Amino acid sequence: MSPAPIPAVANLRKSLLITGLSDKSQFLDEVSNQRPPRAGGLSALAIAWVLGLGGALGVADPARDFVPFLAGLLVAGVGWWGLLRLGPRLSARQVGALLALGVLARAAAWCFEPDLSRDLDRYVYEGRVAWWGGLGFPFRVPPSEAPLHGVPPALLDHAWSRINHPEIPTLYPPLAQLVFVSAGALDQVFGHAAAWLKALLIVADLGTLWILFRLHRVAALGWALAPVAILETAKEGHADVLSALGLALLIVGFTKPRPKLGYLGLALAALGKLNGLALLPAALRSWRRDLWPLALLVLVGLPWMLAGPTALTGLSEYASRWRAGDGAFSLLLPIAEALLGGEWRHFGRFTVTQHQLARGLALVLWMGGSAWILRRPAPITGIPERAGALLLLLLLLSPTFHPWYAIWLLPFVASNPRAFGAAAWLLGIAPLLHLPAHLEATTGTWTDPHWSRALVHLPAWALWGWSQRGQGDPRQERS
Repeated sequence: MSPAPIPAVANLRKSLLITGLSDKSQFLDEVSNQRPPRAGGLSALAIAWVLGLGGALGVADPARDFVPFLAGLLVAGVGWWGLLRLGPRLSARQVGALLALGVLARAAAWCFEPDLSRDLDRYVYEGRVAWWGGLGFPFRVPPSEAPLHGVPPALLDHAWSRINHPEIPTLYPPLAQLVFVSAGALDQVFGHAAAWLKALLIVADLGTLWILFRLHRVAALGWALAPVAILETAKEGHADVLSALGLALLIVGFTKPRPKLGYLGLALAALGKLNGLALLPAALRSWRRDLWPLALLVLVGLPWMLAGPTALTGLSEYASRWRAGDGAFSLLLPIAEALLGGEWRHFGRFTVTQHQLARGLALVLWMGGSAWILRRPAPITGIPERAGALLLLLLLLSPTFHPWYAIWLLPFVASNPRAFGAAAWLLGIAPLLHLPAHLEATTGTWTDPHWSRALVHLPAWALWGWSQRGQGDPRQERS
């Protein structure tokens, strides 16, 4: 006689069947022969998460008091990973309590001013000035030239004065601009533009939580408790959560499978941040029907229709000049210098710089790695894992990896932690990438130390390489 099913496992099995996942889910495989976790272990992890996150948020000036801030987030990250791994063994009541903690943490973080980034100030200014000068104005005119174009003094307030790199126009795609403009409209009626903007981003955050809950509650738990999502969205006010909202829909749509939802999610991810375009090969390689939601991608070109050729200025500046938190790119720079015989070289009428060539090499490596990842067709349910791998490789090779970029990886880790150990490492260690802001605040010089970037990137490469060992060909979808 077979033993009676463990209640927590039976409840999870029922939940997965309701949401459309099969009994072959990696989570059921993991817990089918395990009992619920000990209360002491669960409590210890939850306490570590609460104390770590609370301690980090309680640091008055994290840019200067960086060590206690970082220590708190690392402790919270350990608690998050432990709770995510325990997730399949938790009861519905326990998961519900932890989800409530995640929502309360967002409400608390919303009350704090951003300390480590000034991106929110640009969002506020662009949302306001679009109502005055039209949707194309932020793409045509950089903030530094706003007074020369008659922008009213009321819009040139403290938010405008604190914008980073004010000489560069915006590069944010339409979905992000829509949120900025919506906050600008609320500001005209109620004031407090920054608070409204962060509130709208938290709505997108909670929308992502709801979408992942439709997949399974463990995925929702992984999203709800991730310290990087709470810090960078609810406190610092970064718009990357808009891309993550689309990525969550992509994962749920292709896992069900409901491909139209998956393609809609891909389009929304690209409209929230252009990194979503990098996932297009994964979706097209595995499925070629129900593509019509991808028609929304034509909206990516909306800024060019509104502002003309100058709409490319911000994107080209970012693509050619930005560098922060990079890993492999640091190795490509000396290779590019050796190939050019110096920092630059003339080729007829063109001049190629060391940085341009290194970025070209990084792109070639990403394309080669993508071709290897997509070397054979996979079932439609395999699209999320392949898309997550493309995004992970993109961040590891990119010359720019800000800590809030890790949010892009979170929906993939939350939905399948086994396949994305390297991404989970990046999510946990991402706060270390705020170190240059600390060094600038304390020394007056922006410095991105080699040791901190190595600590972020080398374990991620090692974990990703280890995960690829012994992998056979992708299983073919049954007819």
